[in-house]
Amino acid sequence: MISDINDLILDGIKRGAFPGAVACIYRGKKTIFLKAYGNKMIIPQRLPMLEDTIFDLASLTKPVATATSIMILKEKGLIDLSKDVAFYLPDFARPGITVLHLLTHTSGLPAWRPIYLNIVDKSEVMNYLAQIPLEYDTGSHVVYSCLGYIVLGEMLRKITGIGLDVFAREHIFGPLDMKNTFFNPPEERWAECAATEDSSSSEKRMTNYGRYKWREGVVVGEVHDENAHFLGGVAGNAGLFSTAGDLVKFCRIFINGGGDILSSESVKSMATLYTSGLDGFRGIGWIILSEGVLYHTGFTGTAIWIDLKRSAAAILLTNRVHPDATKEGIMEVRQRFYEIVKNL
Repeated sequence: MISDINDLILDGIKRGAFPGAVACIYRGKKTIFLKAYGNKMIIPQRLPMLEDTIFDLASLTKPVATATSIMILKEKGLIDLSKDVAFYLPDFARPGITVLHLLTHTSGLPAWRPIYLNIVDKSEVMNYLAQIPLEYDTGSHVVYSCLGYIVLGEMLRKITGIGLDVFAREHIFGPLDMKNTFFNPPEERWAECAATEDSSSSEKRMTNYGRYKWREGVVVGEVHDENAHFLGGVAGNAGLFSTAGDLVKFCRIFINGGGDILSSESVKSMATLYTSGLDGFRGIGWIILSEGVLYHTGFTGTAIWIDLKRSAAAILLTNRVHPDATKEGIMEVRQRFYEIVKNL
């Protein structure tokens, strides 16, 4: 079966789905597989992928940093998921949108907007998000929304007085000894990071090349997501960097029922399906593939799968957006990878 994983990933590289990858499998209270493939950069130079390469996790920020931090606040009695977000964040004056609506992508907010094209200063972000029209009645649909998680990150800042980066470091990454997990990697560690896109080309296309001070050259060591970059590299939707080894440490808190980070009740709550009957299968921060099986992906080419019943986790990190995000094939590779993992 391990040979099947090798063949799958090497074929993905050969077909151009991604330049490189790191695959990791945890089962039976230990890491049973960890391997790097291909290259972490091919432009402007070719650099080999390493097992401890640091990846821009993109939307894995949502379950790993944001949703987990919100649940820690809940355990501390600082937040009630059933209350309106406006109770904690008055600038987000939208009655009827609760914290749980944002966590489960049922708020009514659009999936995405180029915030950086619509406001001048990041201090205006809540005013902007409080005024854009909702796309559907709150609670009636599931629409995956980066905007909703940006609101959650700002809400956490308002409640705690510190940023998501500091809170997550103090309450998640530090206690779990995740030494290679952080927002805004220090410049001296950029060489350890997998490269992402060249000159933000995907967002340029999404905005019809709107007038903006776009970054030029291959983005490496800085967050790929342009909204998160505009917000200083720390946002509820994106901005987190990590390694496969560190993410295994994170996955273990779910497999072990919370440990020192979360209570077993919080783990169960995050793994609960809240959107039954709607057009999506959402827990708190996670996609619920089936009972006890959690999943999430990131635009840059990252993915985490956790099976609570089997005490297993599998992580597939790729740099599929390097040097551009037009390549196809990542979804098929992920699907096959997790099929192999389930049969190990």
